[in-house]
Amino acid sequence: MARKLLYWVRMKMKDYAKEAQYDCRGRRVEKMPLVEMKDTLDNGGHVTLLIRHAERPPLDPGDLTFGASLSLTENGWRWAHNFGLMLANNLLPKSVAFYASETFRTLQTACAMVMGLDLVGTGQSIERKVRLAPFLGSESPFFGSVEKRMELAAEGNYHERLNDYFRTGKQRGFKRLHRAAKKMERHLNALHDKDWPLVVAVTHDINVAAFLAARGVVESFTDETWPDYLEAAVIIKKAEGEVKYTYFRWNQDMGAISF
Repeated sequence: MARKLLYWVRMKMKDYAKEAQYDCRGRRVEKMPLVEMKDTLDNGGHVTLLIRHAERPPLDPGDLTFGASLSLTENGWRWAHNFGLMLANNLLPKSVAFYASETFRTLQTACAMVMGLDLVGTGQSIERKVRLAPFLGSESPFFGSVEKRMELAAEGNYHERLNDYFRTGKQRGFKRLHRAAKKMERHLNALHDKDWPLVVAVTHDINVAAFLAARGVVESFTDETWPDYLEAAVIIKKAEGEVKYTYFRWNQDMGAISF
C-alpha cells in the first residue's frame, strides 16, 4: 500500500519541486530556529517529531472512525511535501525514518514528506516504506473507550474538557495522562532502534496536545494554540543523554517556524 502511495505522490508532486525555498504553507522560508535540532543530529543525538498530519476536509461529527478514510486536501499535499523539503534543507539529516498511524491522511502526509526529501538530492538515507505504527492512531496510549470520547465531544466545550484532562490527568474516554505519556515516549524511542537519528511520526492532534501537556511544555490550550496541521511535539535527545521537549509551531504572523 505504501509503495503505491509513494508512486502516486511522486507523480502528484513534480510540480511542487520548484517550491523548495518555501515553507509548507507556501510562504518564503527566512530564518528558522532549527539550530538546536540540527546541532543534536550533527553530534550523534536523536530527534523525534510527533507531528500532526497535513490539512484534511472537515470531519463528520458522527464518524466513529474519526475520518480514517479521508484524504488530504490539495493544500495538505503541498504543505506536507514542502515540509519534507524544509527538513532536508535545514536539518540535512544523515538518515530519517517515517512512521504513520493507520489512517489514510497520515500515510499520505508521510509519503508526501518523503518525496520532498527525495527531491532535494542531498544523499540522505531515507526509509521509504513509511511504516505503520498503530500507537500513533487507534491504539494510542492516551485513548480509552471510543464511545466515551464521542460522548464527550458531543456534549460540547470539547477543548475545555480536554484541558481538564491535561490539568488533572483524568477524563472520560482517556487513559491516565502521565502514565500514557510515558508509554507513548517508550514507543517513540523504540523507533530509533535501527539507529535512525531523525524519526518523523505522523499522528493526530490529540496525541500531540496530550504529550505536550504531560511533559509540561503547555499547561492548557486555546482554539488558537491547539496543534494545527503539521505542528509537532519534539523530543530532542542529546548524545550525552540530556532530553528536551518542545513545541514545533508555525508562526502565523512571521511566516516562519518557532519553538
